Amino acid sequence: GAILVSLLIIVGAVFALGGDKNPKREEQGTASMTIDKKNEDFGSMKVEEEKTATFTVINTSTDSVLRIWNIATSCDCTFATVVIKGQETGEFNMKAHMGEALRNWIGEVPAGEKAIMKVTYRPKVMPVQGPVTRQVTFSTNDPNNADVEVSVSANVL
Repeated sequence: GAILVSLLIIVGAVFALGGDKNPKREEQGTASMTIDKKNEDFGSMKVEEEKTATFTVINTSTDSVLRIWNIATSCDCTFATVVIKGQETGEFNMKAHMGEALRNWIGEVPAGEKAIMKVTYRPKVMPVQGPVTRQVTFSTNDPNNADVEVSVSANVL
């Protein structure tokens, strides 16, 4: 009896703790958005420098909340934050390097409002030389922009 109870507890814990907690697109409603640009070139920069680009995401819906989630960067040297109504998130990075709170974060941009995505490139984290391009991806509840990618590029000296 004790073995059976123990087994049931273990199986229940696996299902409860191991379940997929990522936001589901079909549960996020529908909105529409535009973004001011998809890439920014930082030009030449030294390994010790850091540069930040801003991307403006506008909720073009008249009555729907735009939801942004699943934010991830392509490299440990690239970080993203989101500012909505004056509130800035922590730094998003590669999925494996973020805590659960950021991995499961969902930002809500009211109709007609905007969010600012700040993308920071810090070459000294993963030193390279020459031309580089780094991406940030995110999901939205806009069916025409379900998965969005923005990028920054530089020539690291």
